[in-house]
Amino acid sequence: MHITIEIDEDAKALYFRLQDGDIAQTLEYPKAREVFLDLNEQGQLIGIEVLEPGSLDMRLVFKDIAETYEIQDFSSLIDKPIRELAA
Repeated sequence: MHITIEIDEDAKALYFRLQDGDIAQTLEYPKAREVFLDLNEQGQLIGIEVLEPGSLDMRLVFKDIAETYEIQDFSSLIDKPIRELAA
């Protein structure tokens, strides 16, 4: 899986694009109000928006999302600090 990370410094937000496609639905991640999940028409996770990423333990967020959506290749994100991901 190729993951693209977009940074919006003005909004203090990160967007993790997991795959291309049209967004059919955006859900608020129930364990952190600063995280939004974009799904396609098939209910597959295609993107994750994180507002104020410095205020969250992103390892726990990514681990939970990976388990919920059965994503195998999130390990590269789970074990890295946000500063390293955005570099």
